Amino acid sequence: MTKVINTINDDILSENICFIPTMGAIHEGHLSLVDIGKETNLKTLVSIFLNRRQFNNDDDFKNYPIEHEQDIQFLKSRGVDFIFLPQDSYIYPSEGVPSIVPSKVGSILEGASRPGHFEGVLTVVNRLFDLIKPSHAVFGKKDAQQLFLIKDMVSRLDLNIEIIEGEIFRDINGLALSSRNKHLSHDAKLIAANIFKSLQKVSKEINLGKSFEESVELGINSLNQNEIDLDYLEIVDEENFNYPNKYSKKLKLLTAAYVENVRLIDNIDIEI
Repeated sequence: MTKVINTINDDILSENICFIPTMGAIHEGHLSLVDIGKETNLKTLVSIFLNRRQFNNDDDFKNYPIEHEQDIQFLKSRGVDFIFLPQDSYIYPSEGVPSIVPSKVGSILEGASRPGHFEGVLTVVNRLFDLIKPSHAVFGKKDAQQLFLIKDMVSRLDLNIEIIEGEIFRDINGLALSSRNKHLSHDAKLIAANIFKSLQKVSKEINLGKSFEESVELGINSLNQNEIDLDYLEIVDEENFNYPNKYSKKLKLLTAAYVENVRLIDNIDIEI
């Protein structure tokens, strides 16, 4: 029996919780994270909270889809134990909540394009951790830089929380699922599917022996030819998010781009 709650009480705190944070507009990608959470055999708690502090663009915040009734039905169908729908004043009370400043990785890529974004993300995640006190939490790999910074925060603050990573959930054409996809037309979704195809091209070229620079340039050209407005396409060492060197073993190729003025992010792993 799913319980919809607005505050965290002692009954919740007495449970061993696996926590899945969301901003709502639930889709199959979110639900795949719920399924991972249920595999822990802990009580699952999904939060739905649209966090203004992580939006550096007010229009983006205002346009974010809000579908609470549908969200609740989706989550109930997956057997979630608790759905946490807090008010803004509960998350951010008048006495204030300490801001969590990201490490230097928070200033590149998404951090450079969206100043203050990661500070907003880490602040709300830490606040939710403090309220819910989960033993486990599930985050998706689509937001790879965010995931890196959350794991770094957990380590820096010595939080006793196990972070579980969920694979990227894609549609039949390879487009990574996102709540923002709701703003895309049918044709735009087909165009946006070329983001993943371009990442695959870069990975293939690297595995064929081409340099990182040549491979990324081919990826940029591929994206530009498909009516996609590129923000960045970069390769990093998965261990530290620095530019790879000869000792790097696991690479991550990350991109952010716009289709129909909708910002989309994606990434893939590259084994070398």
